[in-house]
Amino acid sequence: MAVATFLPDELVVEILSRLPVKSLLKFRCVCKSWMLLISDPYFIKKHLHLSKQSTLFNHHRIILSATTAEFHLKSCSVSSLFNSTSTVCEDLNYPVKNKYRHDGIVGSCNGLLCFAIKGDCVLLWNPSIRVSKKSPPLNNNWRPGCFTAFGLGYDHVTEDYKVVAVFCDPNEFFSESKVKVYSMGTNSWRKIQDFPHGVSPYQSSGKFVSGTLNWAANYSVGVSSLWIIVSLDLQKETYKEILPPDYEKEECSTPTLSVLKGCLCMNYDHKRTDFVVWMMKDYGVRESWVKLVTIPYLPNPEDFSYSGPYFISENGEVLLMFEFDLVMYDPRDKSFRYPRIESGKGWFDAEVYIETLISPMKI
Repeated sequence: MAVATFLPDELVVEILSRLPVKSLLKFRCVCKSWMLLISDPYFIKKHLHLSKQSTLFNHHRIILSATTAEFHLKSCSVSSLFNSTSTVCEDLNYPVKNKYRHDGIVGSCNGLLCFAIKGDCVLLWNPSIRVSKKSPPLNNNWRPGCFTAFGLGYDHVTEDYKVVAVFCDPNEFFSESKVKVYSMGTNSWRKIQDFPHGVSPYQSSGKFVSGTLNWAANYSVGVSSLWIIVSLDLQKETYKEILPPDYEKEECSTPTLSVLKGCLCMNYDHKRTDFVVWMMKDYGVRESWVKLVTIPYLPNPEDFSYSGPYFISENGEVLLMFEFDLVMYDPRDKSFRYPRIESGKGWFDAEVYIETLISPMKI
């Protein structure tokens, strides 16, 4: 006669917390105790921590927005892009039903994706568990030429996800840019201190690093315009400037920001022949900037620039976008390769996110 074997509860937690979200969603139906466990905030945080720390990147995915008349989103595994000869994309059922409007991807944080809707509100969405929340409207005084620069991040003190909206009016360049913060916990916007005087973000999305949101921004000095990095501490809600590395300013395009391996990166074109990526290994310490990689341009650089970088593998291979397609560059042998994606081609926006159980409906 077979003897039933029972695993200790602690071992069950350790096993389940390492599984993909899709499996966990199915396993909620196994029994009531598993359903309660997988919905428990402690388990959700543990699963998030292990997913972020995994060196296999099995929980990392990239969302791709297609270059079609209709708004169409696909998602595929980052690990598959790097390690497989062919990758299968799955269609994502975007929660906002307006197929002819293209909402911009603001960013991702702990599995939550943020989309800007007409510059007046945002959508927080976890596609892994198919749960979303739409913010109230900003109700800014829109005029021709105005735009809103958003950013999504996490306040570890209050354990709240926040979206920051910087309202920019080029018609009043020397005035402060108005700033509002959306709290997922309260589902409301509130005003905070304006952006520093004379500073205007020219990169629409803030990059989340070490509890801060960071924008590349213009800084007016007399008749001249310089660029700086403006950092907003999400817990203190105060600003500071982050100094860039010492680079060849006169021979480079205006820098943009990105995040790789949890570090802030600065990217720019150099003489239209190379794409240069710097990484700040110790956030806020200027001396920690290192030139991470220099990527030569493919043909026709005058027509297209690289987008990204979106991801870097353990061996240093970099994932970018060029001419509406994903491309990988390996600095070891200075080679390029195009990942083959089944039933998918032609992208204009992308964002890497992690599969988690974090819900935008509750904290």
